[in-house]
Amino acid sequence: MNLSQLYYFKKLAELQHYAKAAKELYITQPSLSNAISSLENELGVSLFQKTGRNIHLTKYGVEFLDYVTAGLEQIDKGVAMMKSYTGCGDGGKIDLGCIITVQTNYIPKLISNYKATISSDVQFTVREDASASLIGDLKRGLYDVVFCAHGETDPDIWYTPVLTQRLVVAMSSDCPLASKEFLVPEDLADQRLITYSDAIPIGKAVKKMLDDRGMSHAEYAYQDETILAGFAVNGVEVALMLDTFFLRSVENAEVRPLYNNADERKGFYHRIYLGYSTKNYHPYCVDHFIQYVTNEKQLPASDEGAIYID
Repeated sequence: MNLSQLYYFKKLAELQHYAKAAKELYITQPSLSNAISSLENELGVSLFQKTGRNIHLTKYGVEFLDYVTAGLEQIDKGVAMMKSYTGCGDGGKIDLGCIITVQTNYIPKLISNYKATISSDVQFTVREDASASLIGDLKRGLYDVVFCAHGETDPDIWYTPVLTQRLVVAMSSDCPLASKEFLVPEDLADQRLITYSDAIPIGKAVKKMLDDRGMSHAEYAYQDETILAGFAVNGVEVALMLDTFFLRSVENAEVRPLYNNADERKGFYHRIYLGYSTKNYHPYCVDHFIQYVTNEKQLPASDEGAIYID
């Protein structure tokens, strides 16, 4: 048994296709097949089984993959660490996913600071998507890290809060609420209130916040701040939403902060999280980036002036 066989096994287990795995490994398909057969003979068990034109891991292959992934991860990190001591590390590449509201400001600054202060050699690919899709693709190994809303509790996904977005109310200048310096939930009781679809994480969080305060009259139908603010400015509705660049791009929108009550004046905030898989393989550069974000950008556990709705 040698290291190449283990790398070959891991790649074939990921792709479950001999031709695709051989292409990514830059070897011939017969060479890959021979290497896997030799590995199976040495172990005394079948690691793959054929189903039509496809292959799948056997129960022994599934168990062996956990050990191989953990072992290769430690070896790769050790090699990267040794190279870093000599200044000849290859940097690496990080596949990063994020929601659109952090794509234009937070993520570029984060990556620029990381490259300037930690490692200029690391390359990033950045793609934008909705939170639910990002988490699903993270679990499938398409991303190394994601920045999004907190998904359903999952033992294989770790979330670290890194950013807050404030909940505000947008309206037209003709709205009676525009004369107020700030608003409290009771101010919204008699208004035609619109907010996010409750099929997305932020909509679910807003709905719970309103339900907890006995407010059941909101319309949960919209996906982002642009359309919410657009309806509020041009109609009779008031819109409950996050204060993002989308909102600020809508002309003539009157925006007021929302507090829990007039005395405490605690604002409502939605948190954005760094998410990563605790099960998937991470090269050294990914673990190093996660550590950087966790140490430098993690939010405090609590804020006396904030109510977190996620």
